[in-house]
Amino acid sequence: MAPPDHTTHPGKIAPAAGISTPFSIPSSSTSSSAAAAAAAANSRAESISSTSGATTHSGRTMFSSDPPSGADLAALQQRPFVVRNGRSYIADPTLHYPLPVDLAELHRQSLRTLLLFQLFGGPVCSPVFSNRPPTRVLEVGCGSAFWSMMCHRYYARHGHTNISFTGIDIAPIAPGASGHGTSTTRAGGSTATGDGTSGNRASAGSSTLSGVDGKPDKDMRWRFVQHDMRRLPWPFADGEFDLVMVKDMSLATPLALQQTLIDEYVRLLRPGGVLEIWESDYTLRMLRPHVPQGGQQQGGGAQQQQQTQRTATARLQAGGQEEGEEEEDTEEEDSDSEEDEHEAAANLGAYLMTANTPLSAPTNNFLVEYNGWVAKALEARSLSAVPCTLIGSLLLQEVETLSGLGSKRLAVPLSEVRWEREGVGGVVTKDGKSYIESTKGYRGGKRNEAAAGRPLGAGQAAVRRTALLTVVQQIQSLEAVLREVSGKSQDEWDGWCGKMMNDLVKETGTSWGECLETGAWWARKKP
Repeated sequence: MAPPDHTTHPGKIAPAAGISTPFSIPSSSTSSSAAAAAAAANSRAESISSTSGATTHSGRTMFSSDPPSGADLAALQQRPFVVRNGRSYIADPTLHYPLPVDLAELHRQSLRTLLLFQLFGGPVCSPVFSNRPPTRVLEVGCGSAFWSMMCHRYYARHGHTNISFTGIDIAPIAPGASGHGTSTTRAGGSTATGDGTSGNRASAGSSTLSGVDGKPDKDMRWRFVQHDMRRLPWPFADGEFDLVMVKDMSLATPLALQQTLIDEYVRLLRPGGVLEIWESDYTLRMLRPHVPQGGQQQGGGAQQQQQTQRTATARLQAGGQEEGEEEEDTEEEDSDSEEDEHEAAANLGAYLMTANTPLSAPTNNFLVEYNGWVAKALEARSLSAVPCTLIGSLLLQEVETLSGLGSKRLAVPLSEVRWEREGVGGVVTKDGKSYIESTKGYRGGKRNEAAAGRPLGAGQAAVRRTALLTVVQQIQSLEAVLREVSGKSQDEWDGWCGKMMNDLVKETGTSWGECLETGAWWARKKP
């Protein structure tokens, strides 16, 4: 298979027309910054391949449960990447991470981040920072540091420029990875704080994703720490950060290590600091016909139930008529808030997931095959294909150290869904009305009646098109492990992949409701 033409990727993964960041960053600025970062990453990859000899070629993948040590670690620091089928991967054979670290994958991750920014309305979902932003932020598994850059821009536009960002990752691909304000962890576990003198052992002799003077963005307070996150404790002091952001880390975190890392996140937070986790499932389900209604959020069913029980117990202990009146007021406010969230999600072309959201296996044959392959491949690597089902329970186990647990889960259809427009699926509501008949009376009367059956707006269609694009590119990025599980040859895979793309992208193969499931979870460290 010929190496991918990196120069074509930026155009291929540009967001669909109409999608924009929710904080009014000009699209040209965002696109140019992402393109500049990607171009720098491409330049670095070429430098590694052609001049430093830091990339090796291999056709085999080996796994073990422990991080490398001694001579193996030193060798990996000299040659951190390996090329398989024209794509660059982290060379560490003990690391289960199945995705490449090349330009195309960095672009996909940046595009997914932009999509989540749009869906969540900003860089942070926790209400703790609604009025006062954090001042010390850690991005775990920062990659190209795109989230940190966008977070910096968001708060800078609101007048907050004193926020310091730190990124930690095992791969030296973030801005500053060659020494501009960098910290790198040596084989012995010690940390060298970068001042431009120590450099980065893992990328010696190569250029880096330098951004602007070794930073993701101009005037940004940035520090990068290269560290194998399986080696604990991390090179940070207790209580060093106000916010720890963990985004899309499930494929880098074996199941056995997840609770241990939660403990490490909590250690790094100051009292009152916030842990926030963004994740998306890797298998796809089908959203069935339904009318969006209020209910408990998914992904934290046990968590929501225990919170309700604790609240009820406190109210019973307090007693009194006034408490009862306050309870009624609170319930009304919660109901209004949840209806507002449903409407906000609908305006973006998404659905707020609740305990009553009907989901089933997809009907698209290509996605059925993909689901089986990816679930088997990730299970073999002790990884979860459905991380959104695990995060709530992981945070709930930290009830002694965390409080204010909250979550928001969304289902984003990958295209216009037939039952949204036609009522396909028949009677799905308790009163026996069809979907279109029911939506006429939901949150807006005549406005919803007029909108029922209409096609998606430009912004809604753009969000869904972008979600579809990131899913297709995700399947392409997982080629190595999917081929291994499916047993397909290169020619067979190329044929299957071409047909899959044609079906999903050109022939509306997701019109029955196949969707991307994503979510955000947050909690606050107790004083």
